[in-house]
Amino acid sequence: MDRLLRGINAEHTVRVVTAVTSQLVRECCRRHGLRGLEAVVLGRAATAGCLMATLTKADEERVRIAVQGDGPAGRVLVDAYARGDVRACLERRLPAPEFAPGDRHRAAVGHLVGPGGRVVVTRDLGLEAQYQGVVSLIDGEVDRDLERYLQESEQLPSALACEVVLDRQGEVLRSAGVLCQSFPAAPENVLHDIRNNLHDDSLIELLHHDRDVHELMGFALLGQEFRDMGTLPLEFRCNCGPERALSVLATLGATDLEELAEEPGDTEVRCSYCGETYRVEPDALRALAERVRGHRS
Repeated sequence: MDRLLRGINAEHTVRVVTAVTSQLVRECCRRHGLRGLEAVVLGRAATAGCLMATLTKADEERVRIAVQGDGPAGRVLVDAYARGDVRACLERRLPAPEFAPGDRHRAAVGHLVGPGGRVVVTRDLGLEAQYQGVVSLIDGEVDRDLERYLQESEQLPSALACEVVLDRQGEVLRSAGVLCQSFPAAPENVLHDIRNNLHDDSLIELLHHDRDVHELMGFALLGQEFRDMGTLPLEFRCNCGPERALSVLATLGATDLEELAEEPGDTEVRCSYCGETYRVEPDALRALAERVRGHRS
């Protein structure tokens, strides 16, 4: 099972979260038929969502990430709960899978995401108001841009790295990530060596063999001892369903719903995250139109 581990270094200057996300990333990619660099883009984003969701304090709190680049992949969307449920998708597919030239180095994906655009992170804390932060994309390398988001928008000195190892067919073999953040009273350069280690090819090299979250923690802290703060199971899980499909249709308005009901056949609503399709019969559309009209009157 995919897992996430929280820890603190022996000096209590660095907070670390590590995650093994191979199965959930594999499931995300399977549902959308992603291989090659598309799988790397989605895997890095989904893993970053798992790590960033741990900054919340309750299981029902969530973080939503939208990497809105100008590249051919379109938007990269992630929806992650603190309890470990994660879903993710790409807005657009490439005409054909694209593969990295070599598998022993970190794959560049910025040309797929695009350097122009922005990162939007929304934190839903279960309150009436949500917290939202926005930064510009610099190079389209998803985890690097999210690291900069944490530092600039949330003012948290951070080092973030997420990697995906592909097999010879371009399918996801392993996926994992590390997030390190310094505490307020920590020395200014406490993350310097950690960030340098995460930003070279060391993590992708490490993942060419199976690693658990404790091994990743030792790697992140350069072999230092750490205090284990507990683990959490991670899983691909989508919260779509027939009722959510009706909620999406309700945004069309009563008149449009009635027009849809007059068209032949059922109306289909497809979930962008998991690919499931929900069919809504004409009578259900008419009943929904009446509810929408009554709610707005």
